[in-house]
Amino acid sequence: MLLHTFALASLILTLPQESHDGRKANHLAHETSPYLLQHAYNPVDWYPWGEEALALSKAQNRPIFLSIGYSACHWCHVMERESFEDDEIAEYLNEHFVCIKVDREERPDLDDLYMAAVQQMTGGGGWPMSVFLTPDLRPFFGGTYFPPRAKFGRPGFLDLIMEIKTAWETRQDEIVKAANQMGEQLAVRLPAAPDRDLPTPSKLGERELNWVTAFAKQYDATWGGFGNAPKFPHTDDLLLLLGISSRHGSDEARRMAFHSLHKMADGGMYDQLGGGFARYSTDEKWLIPHFEKMLYDQGTLIPCYLEAWRQSDNPFFERIARESCDYLIREMQSPKGGFWSSTDADSEGEEGKFFAWTPQELVDALGEKDGAWAAIVFGVSPEGNFEHGKSALTLRGELHSKDPERFHRIRAKLYSTRSQRIAPATDDKVLCAWNGLAIHALAQAGLLFGEAKYTEAAEKAGNFLLEELRNGSDGNRLWSRSWRNGTAQHDAVLEDYAYLSRAFLSLFQATGDEKWLQETKSLAAIMVKDFWNPKTAVFFDTDGSDKTIFQRRSSPWDGAIPSPNAIALEALVVLHAFTHEPRWKDIADKGYAAVLQLMSRGPRGFSATTRSLWLAAEEPRVAVVLGTGEPNSLSDWRKALRAPGSPAVLEVFSFSAKPESENPLFANRELRDEKPTLFLCRGPVCLPPSTSPNKLKELLNK
Repeated sequence: MLLHTFALASLILTLPQESHDGRKANHLAHETSPYLLQHAYNPVDWYPWGEEALALSKAQNRPIFLSIGYSACHWCHVMERESFEDDEIAEYLNEHFVCIKVDREERPDLDDLYMAAVQQMTGGGGWPMSVFLTPDLRPFFGGTYFPPRAKFGRPGFLDLIMEIKTAWETRQDEIVKAANQMGEQLAVRLPAAPDRDLPTPSKLGERELNWVTAFAKQYDATWGGFGNAPKFPHTDDLLLLLGISSRHGSDEARRMAFHSLHKMADGGMYDQLGGGFARYSTDEKWLIPHFEKMLYDQGTLIPCYLEAWRQSDNPFFERIARESCDYLIREMQSPKGGFWSSTDADSEGEEGKFFAWTPQELVDALGEKDGAWAAIVFGVSPEGNFEHGKSALTLRGELHSKDPERFHRIRAKLYSTRSQRIAPATDDKVLCAWNGLAIHALAQAGLLFGEAKYTEAAEKAGNFLLEELRNGSDGNRLWSRSWRNGTAQHDAVLEDYAYLSRAFLSLFQATGDEKWLQETKSLAAIMVKDFWNPKTAVFFDTDGSDKTIFQRRSSPWDGAIPSPNAIALEALVVLHAFTHEPRWKDIADKGYAAVLQLMSRGPRGFSATTRSLWLAAEEPRVAVVLGTGEPNSLSDWRKALRAPGSPAVLEVFSFSAKPESENPLFANRELRDEKPTLFLCRGPVCLPPSTSPNKLKELLNK
């Protein structure tokens, strides 16, 4: 089912037991998730997922109605208004079922498990997810959105729950047997860990060029990207193509990646006024998005534009990366430092109302002349390209580049005018994993641009997570997944540890602060201890401690966000490059080999793994640059290392020398001639230190 979004009412953490209109609160009233709190006054007697509800189901032998959604989900809120606020439906649910509401963003483990069941049952999936479980938590019926009464060819929800109640009373043994069989089918069965080496660099290069051919067969040569509408960014595919372009000079890989990034950013999926991307396009032209903005999309798209800029020096890619970073800091970072999860598409009950424009609205904001010019520049027509005669802003032509001063002035005025509108609501919970993506993106931007504000924003977020989502004070500290209004909850899962590990490595690269390297080692130790499966050489998604999850799953393939298994492997192999500790690469090599044997038709679905495989196939070069302590002392080396055509290396920038460090990247290394100094090594083999950025290409060719 296609997803939309719905503007949310403002929420507070502690809700009264009775609403202003006399409705009584249910068991969600003391949750922290904005999505769950939206349902706290439904007449449905909702419980959060937990022992109280699960024990009640067993004690009363009542099936569970499990509803999973998230705060930016339009159809979740439609079903709430139509069914969960319907007194007749609520009364029937309360009498015959135990009703549980879950925020999929807080509990990706539950969402993954039961979404797999819905997909097997129906052939499709989406949210709201509506699943009926036996008291021992096996699914026996599921779907997505149901109207309250039959329409649109869909069964009515009231009729459905009546039929399920009757079936449970009359055919319970049959239902339990089928549910147990479904539970078995949901197990992810991966082959045993392979006993083989990784491909040599030359063999890997051959494979990578073959993968480009495979991508080309599914590529949209007109509009960029892969597949038809609805069209998603597929950032891991693009990053893989950019990596192949960099390593092998593949014109085809470069063309597909650059073209896609151009088309996405000049379409309506990109916020032409405020920066940042919507989640996906409803059409193949990247024209009309679902206007919600998710933190994870910014965290995965910004690195694509950074790498495209590094390879091309094209100011278009630089602008999009900078504007998206600025958007994150300006609109998504909390005062404490953590990044919020998402903003809605709807405001005032209308999708896209905050973002779309009519020609007259442009004239009202800018005056006749500038308004008419802006309509041409942004593709705003009298008939509109969206709904109600309005247009999503696009930037398809070149007119704006002919008068950049006017363009920037008009954009600023339109942004200011838009800011006076009623804004979409923000889901202000802080998710560990998604913050890891945002920190990685900003730290990489700070690394490449030498822009202190991006590095500082990333550090602020990293310190917030250390303070608020890390539990305990011993050397094996465990983490929480979600935080809101001073409360951290839910055990972190693999994607939290993996994304955060890579984020802290990026902070180490951007700052040279060994604190971030030590924190990565702590995270990696927990990942290996609690999530690694030596039988398959693939990480589990969870640590197995929650016994209410009857299947412990592994997901080495990419989804809307990169596979956590892939990012875990990337973090481990980079950690090895920075520490020279074999234990990290031993695990990574086995993990890469395991994923390679799963790939039968090329990298699609495993792009996040294969794009970092080169780091394991051959020891990567590490470029450590020591500065003099002056703010701009690293600038010349930064420019040299990011110059188009430069081979990929792992960069670490330190503002000063640290010869007393025990880390091999810094130990006993001093500045040469009191100048910023480069130390370029592949493993333990190093070239002589250099103070000449203009000789970098010569060094890299040695």
